[in-house]
Amino acid sequence: MSAQRRANPREHHSKAAATSDLARPSREAWAALGPYARTRLTVHALGKSLALDVPGDVFSTQRIDEGTQLLLSHLPAAEPTRLLDLGCGYGALGLPVAARFPSCRALLVDRDLLAVAASAHNARALGLVNVEARPSLGFRDLPDANERFDWLLCNVPARIGATAIGHFLLEGRALLSPGGEVRVVVIRDLVPVVRAAAVARGFADEVREIVHGPRHSVFALEASKSAAADRAPTLSAAPGADGIDSIYARDESPLPIPHGSHAPSISLVRPHDASEDPRHAEALAFFFSAFPRTAPARVLAFRCGFGGAALASLALWPGAHVVAQERDLLDATFLVRNARALSMHQRLDARTTLFPGEAAAKQVFDLVVGELSSSAGDLVAARELKEARAMLAPRGQAFVLAPQKMNEAIARANAGFSLLLERGGFAIWRAGASAASART
Repeated sequence: MSAQRRANPREHHSKAAATSDLARPSREAWAALGPYARTRLTVHALGKSLALDVPGDVFSTQRIDEGTQLLLSHLPAAEPTRLLDLGCGYGALGLPVAARFPSCRALLVDRDLLAVAASAHNARALGLVNVEARPSLGFRDLPDANERFDWLLCNVPARIGATAIGHFLLEGRALLSPGGEVRVVVIRDLVPVVRAAAVARGFADEVREIVHGPRHSVFALEASKSAAADRAPTLSAAPGADGIDSIYARDESPLPIPHGSHAPSISLVRPHDASEDPRHAEALAFFFSAFPRTAPARVLAFRCGFGGAALASLALWPGAHVVAQERDLLDATFLVRNARALSMHQRLDARTTLFPGEAAAKQVFDLVVGELSSSAGDLVAARELKEARAMLAPRGQAFVLAPQKMNEAIARANAGFSLLLERGGFAIWRAGASAASART
């Protein structure tokens, strides 16, 4: 089940206006981000004006988020020497702080590999040698578990869930140096969630609302004054480790295996901040019904979210080995978690990469299946289509599911795919191996 990327639900500009009115990304952005490079925005904060290259398919692509601006204007008073920006996106929050305080070591982390690539690129372009950007699911993958921070900043995702918000506060506080501070910004609907989380974890009197804006609030939590304060448990670095469910799990979602197959019915644990499209399950059922009847030995599934085509392939073909590509660490973690729960993990190789071709690692496959994202843009879709076909073994096949509105873009990509089926606003496109592959 492919995650709908975290587009900003609070943006009021239309996509058409964004593509025509916003600045083009820099030449270097195309090298760093490939076809994801979308536009260029300037953040004005802390006496600095920083031009940032912005990829498509991430949070707040059409303007600097209002919540980010509010937090930047309400930072702690003491100058930091170590900063952690949790959920850094393309760097709109952490990079202005790093620019304002060049002696501060700034660690920017995000669960989305695209966001990390964008932050790293922007830091290089701005000459900010005090910045490190790296992937991490929450605090799980921090490079040094013993490092402490003076400032921990976070623009909290709107759909991450109450338990995760409480975890960010409690675990974040444990990562503070003496006198350090956690500051988070949340949308107005999450204000009572933050307060309830503080009550549940026993520090209600210590969480302060710094400012209450029209659509956002900023909260602060200082380091514990007790030297013996308990440290909250940290998650294991292993995907699917104990504790992941309790923090990020939302509900169970059925995987729509086609009727008549010998595969058992399957339910997957779905994380918060995953797909919200109510039509997605129906689209997957449509997609799976078009899968070939002949069992493949090797399958690559791309943009597979927390299960989707990867686990459907494992269920439909008990002898198949599946390489699953996903760029979001949260989805990838739940993909592995779900495969373990179904005793399918030994036939699954989950790889976190930006593009399907990077996950293939020069291997070829009997079947390539995946979903295209309209929010990622036509250029990304064209690359994914071409890579999907290039990964096919002789006589292999590729099937992709896409919104029907992408049909013209898929045809223009000239990647060797032909329209197979359409239903309910979705389309399935198919390609065979290229003539060169068929002759090898």
